[in-house]
Order: sequence, then C-alpha cells, then structure tokens
Amino acid sequence: MKLKTKQYSLILLLMLIVQVVFICFYGAQKAGYHQDEYYSYFSSNRSLGFYYPDREWVDTDTLRDEFVVKRGEGFNYGLVHLVQSWDVHPPLFYDLLHTVCSLSPGIFSKWQGLIVNLIAFIISFVILNKLAKAIGMSKGLRLTLMFVYGFNPMTISCVLFIRMYMWLTVFVLASAYLHMKLISLIKKYYAGNELKGFVLDKPFDAKFKKGFVSYVAAIALVSVLGFLTQYYYLIYMCVMGLSFGVWFLFLMPKNRKKKNQDTDKDTAPVLNIENILGDEEFVQQAASMAERFKYILVYALGGAVSLGIAVLIYPSALSHIFRGYRGQEAAEAFSDMSNIWDRLGFFFGLMNKYLFSGMLWIIIVLAVIALIALFFMLRVKGEKDKLHIAHIRILMVSVVGYFFLVSKTALLLGDTSNRYQMPIYPIVLLLAAYFTRIGIRAIVGNRTFAEIQIPVLGTLLIFTIILIKGLTIDQNVLFLYPEDKDRIAFSEDMKAEGAKAVVIYNSATPDNIWRLTDELLVYDKLYYVNSDNLEAIEDSDIADANILAVYIADNDNMDNILSVLMKADPNLSWSGEISRKDMWTVIEMQ
Repeated sequence: MKLKTKQYSLILLLMLIVQVVFICFYGAQKAGYHQDEYYSYFSSNRSLGFYYPDREWVDTDTLRDEFVVKRGEGFNYGLVHLVQSWDVHPPLFYDLLHTVCSLSPGIFSKWQGLIVNLIAFIISFVILNKLAKAIGMSKGLRLTLMFVYGFNPMTISCVLFIRMYMWLTVFVLASAYLHMKLISLIKKYYAGNELKGFVLDKPFDAKFKKGFVSYVAAIALVSVLGFLTQYYYLIYMCVMGLSFGVWFLFLMPKNRKKKNQDTDKDTAPVLNIENILGDEEFVQQAASMAERFKYILVYALGGAVSLGIAVLIYPSALSHIFRGYRGQEAAEAFSDMSNIWDRLGFFFGLMNKYLFSGMLWIIIVLAVIALIALFFMLRVKGEKDKLHIAHIRILMVSVVGYFFLVSKTALLLGDTSNRYQMPIYPIVLLLAAYFTRIGIRAIVGNRTFAEIQIPVLGTLLIFTIILIKGLTIDQNVLFLYPEDKDRIAFSEDMKAEGAKAVVIYNSATPDNIWRLTDELLVYDKLYYVNSDNLEAIEDSDIADANILAVYIADNDNMDNILSVLMKADPNLSWSGEISRKDMWTVIEMQ
C-alpha cells in the first residue's frame, strides 16, 4: 500500500497523540517515586537544604520546600548548577525540570517531571521517524517502527522515570540521525548514482565542503547538549565518531574488485615500491584517502570543540568524571576483566525481558536469516545494493559499542538498570524491525496482502505480539510503584485518627528519609529521632499521644531505640508492623 506524504503524516500525528495519551494513562497510575526521582526535584529546587535534628519536631512545609520552587525564587539556574556540582551529573535535565517547576511555584507533583519527559518523547518520536527515513525504510515499515516505539513498555518507563534518560535518548537519536545524513552526503557525492559506483578521485567541491561543515557543526551542538545531559553520551559520541571515521577513511570504490578480476590471472604482479608508486589507481586512492583524512580531522575538531564548550559551561564535569565517586566506580568496573560475561548477560537479559518481552530469540533468528540472505542474495535481491547499507552497519557498530561499554561500567540495580541502556533502545528497535522484515522476505518473498507487503505485515504482527505480552502479561512498565498507594493511605488514615508521626533515622544514612517523602508529607509535622541516641525521649506531645505512626530505618539498633520510644509513653504498645520498603519499616503504636 503506497501512502501519500500527507496521509502518512496524518497517520503519524494521530499515532503520536494516542501514544501520548497512553503514556499519560500510565502516568496517572504512577503512585510513588524512585529515590533518584526525589533527588531530581531536590537538585532542581532546593531551598535551605535538609537538616536532621534529634528529638525535635519539624514542620512538613520545611520538607516540602526542598522539592518545590518557592514563590519569587524561580529560574535560579545558578543554584541548580551549584547543587549539581556537588553530585555526579551534568545540569541540563535539572535546568529543564527547574523551569517547569518555576512556572508552577509551590507545587510538588509528578506531572511536572512527566511533562518534561513527555516533551522529550515527542521530540524523540520525530527524530526516530527521520532516522528511519534516512536509512531508507519504507513508509509502512516506519509506521511499524513508530508504533512499536511509542507503545513499548521501555519507552513508557523512560518517560515515567523522572530523570535525564529520556532527554539523553533525544540527543543520542539526534546524533545518529545527523551522522546518517552526513554519510548520505558523502556517498551521494561519490556515487552520483547507484549504478556507476564510487569514483574516489573526484575532488570535493565547495557545496560538499559547506554541507560537511554544516553537519559537523550540528553534531557538535547536539554533543554539547548530550554531554550536559548525561555523561554516558560521551560513550555514544566516541563509538559513533570512531566508526564513522574508520568508514570514511577506508571508503573504497565498488569497481576496484571488478577491475582486478579483469587482469591476466596467469600473470603474477611484481610487488615492489616502483610498481606500487607507478600504479595510477593506487596514487589516486592514496590522494583521496589523504583528502578524506583532512575532513576527518575537521570532524574530530568539531567533537573536541563541543566538549570544550560543554566543560566551559559546566566546569564541574571534569571533576565528576575523573575524581567523582561514580567516575571512579565506572573506571574500576571497566578495568575488571573478570565480570565481562556476567555484566553482558545481565544487561542482555534486561533488554530481552523488558524491550522484547522475552521474545528476542525470534528477532535473532530472523536477523540471522536476513544476514544469510543478504550475503548470498537469496530472494532479497536489491537489499544489499541499496545506498543505505553503510548506515545500517555504522548504526549497528554504535549500538553494540555503547551497549558493551555501558554494560561494563553501569551500576547493577536490578530492573531499574534498564535506564542506562534506554537511550539506544529506539535504535535497537529500528535495527530489529529492519532485519525482521528482510528475514521474513527471505522466507516468503516480497508478496502482498491487500496491497500491504507481507514482510512489513509480518514484522508488525511479531512486534504487536511482543507489545501485548509486555504490557499485559509481563506488565513490564517500570517506575509505577503501585505499592505506595497503600503506604500513603496508611499515612492518611493515621492523620485522620490524630496520630503523631515519628521518624527514626539512621545517622549514617539520614538522606534515606527522602524515600518516605510522599508518605511523610501527609502529616503536618514530624518528630525526628536519631537512632544512635538511646537517651530517654522527653517530649510532651509524644508522652500524651494516643497513637503513633513510627517510620524507623532498618539497622542493628532498631529494637533498642523502639524500647526508648515506648518508655516515653508507657500507655502505648506495639500494634504491629505495617510494611517494609527501601530500608524502612513502618510500625503502628497505640
């Protein structure tokens, strides 16, 4: 079925609208926060900073103020950058979140972060479609890809996770797209048309030089933004840059092999320096390679300048990478050769389970069939000779390189570690759709059903099954925290009964109080207790309380400090443990 451009654009727009609504549906179900999400708001909006008193009451408005932009304190990007300089991440995502929070002062809501990420999703949707078009995907296959991308549990999860990874996805996709356009510029300039092959001695003209420099400048701009979003962008930048540079430097003509086959096979060439230097084709190739090397230097200079600009904007980046604890942890993990297969297996398992719903083996089988068919030209004639085959190879190298390096260095945090690979998941889906279609074509040919090519229809069917399984059976959407509903409901019930809230924290990790923020903000005030202090609690409000809601950090001193609390009000008894989560236990006493 041939779609006109307007029809295709309309279908794409409607699909995007439905996907945004679908993601918002899951956003409405998001009942709690990951501790890093709390840190996103704190880093973007903090006021005075947290303090953890002992045997003192703290108004919850003081707690809330650290997560919201107070009126008159908005658009303070200097403070955002200062706070981030104390941590291990660059500031761009926090700038964006701070901007949205500044437009809604006094409010702490998940929707502020979700709006930031939804904007990133829409941008990524547009760029992924352009990337698919740049590598020669048909409209039908592009619609399949965009359907798979927007409804995939990992895409939804990336939007729901209020951190920088959705925006990192944007800049990874933008970099990939601009590189594909740059490769097209080079190949089209050399080829003229597909039938004549490459003529590598053709000199670069002014139009090519202008186009090359324009793409390098655009890539440099994206690199500045990507680096200021998450340092993992540097990995993709380097892998993509290296693969592009090697391809461009060693680009060879298609007609060289044919020319060599036309020589007298019985005459063995004499390999000496005089013959080599006298070979006109060799001289042309050497000169062409030298010319291309100059452009590669321009490309490398663009990358170096982009990093230099990023560091000038955010000087703390250097200390984060080379002296920060995460930089040191990453370096240690990378240098440990004993963990390669364990780490690769861990992240490959996450991708199989969450991106492909455990059905990656189907894609792998069809991809192998596609590669065999492409190599031997079995039933897929015309695929291998397309202008865009180099695009696929370089995309594959960039994805495999990023996946390997990130797997070697990223934190192992269970299913939430998907966040580190999420930026390349759209490109993985693109490659999967590309090879799945060719694999099906190698099996059934290029037949049509109701004017729709069966390989495209088959690809859509396979990925639809993967999506349905992932969304309904496996329920692979992450960062929803539905269990927090009951915890917040308990806090609301306790407040309604007039309970006093007591927070007993571990002095070694007081910041873990963040993990309870939604539950604690329900109360008007909180009584803080340091679990290391076993002296008697002498507070009239505690002594007169009819009911206590106790939030206590799990540690070896837990029973001792609870005994101290019970002595403060002898009329109270331990009614029972309510719940456990993230190193905290909730207890009701009445």
